[in-house]
Amino acid sequence: MKAFSPGSVTLFFEIKDEHRIPERRGSRGVGICVSRGVVTEVYPGEGLEVRINGRVAKGSIQELVAKSMGFSGRIESIVELPVSHGFGMSAAAALSTALAIAGHQGKTYLEGARIAHLAEIQMHSGLGDVASQYEGGATLRLREGIQPYGIVDRLPVNEKILLVIFEGEMRTSKVLEDREWKKKIKKEGHRAMEKFLKEPTLSNAVKIGRDFSFRTKLVSEEVKNFIEECKNAAPCLIGNAAIVVGHCKEDILKEYHVIPVEIGSRASLLHEKF
Repeated sequence: MKAFSPGSVTLFFEIKDEHRIPERRGSRGVGICVSRGVVTEVYPGEGLEVRINGRVAKGSIQELVAKSMGFSGRIESIVELPVSHGFGMSAAAALSTALAIAGHQGKTYLEGARIAHLAEIQMHSGLGDVASQYEGGATLRLREGIQPYGIVDRLPVNEKILLVIFEGEMRTSKVLEDREWKKKIKKEGHRAMEKFLKEPTLSNAVKIGRDFSFRTKLVSEEVKNFIEECKNAAPCLIGNAAIVVGHCKEDILKEYHVIPVEIGSRASLLHEKF
């Protein structure tokens, strides 16, 4: 059984993790799912082995998902974008694995998504990516948590999308485990969300995302320098990359590692036709 989850870029977010029920924890904010993500195939058998891009991986989120779902056998994931750059690869790995196992076990998509969301919460690797990737498109997370507790709307997208990669990583878990950083994100995330809801457009989300990253200092100097040159760009949170929504001058882009992408469709089993 094989499944795909798109990657996702968060422009800004408000941490909402106080609820005693993990399925109701998460974040509000705006993100963009992209056409590159993670493809995972599962092969039932004895024991448990996870391979990521052909290499054996220990302590992975795929392993946590598999154990939570009582799966044994081999799991092979192809990760199509750099990790720890703000592309939601951890969530995409969890969700594609959970959907593939759910397909094998005869469970629903939402049952798989719930397990993937709980794995993200447990590993401190994300709060809202699974909810976004479960829907696809440019997402507006109006209420935190995985569906049906979380509410996710979508925004229309007409612009081209580029991902700009920088050297070095920024780990989500480092931020989400820091009390002071979380306090700042909650404050600035709430402010950003209230401002966005007065003008809920993707172009406004990019502007607010830029401001949010400056206020929270969730941006490296390299990314900051780039988005100051390219006004249609914002940092990919939480990571060391930027997303361009619309036009950016070619003479600016030629200095960087750029990946063109499409808007990502929702996560699904790959044998299905729509």
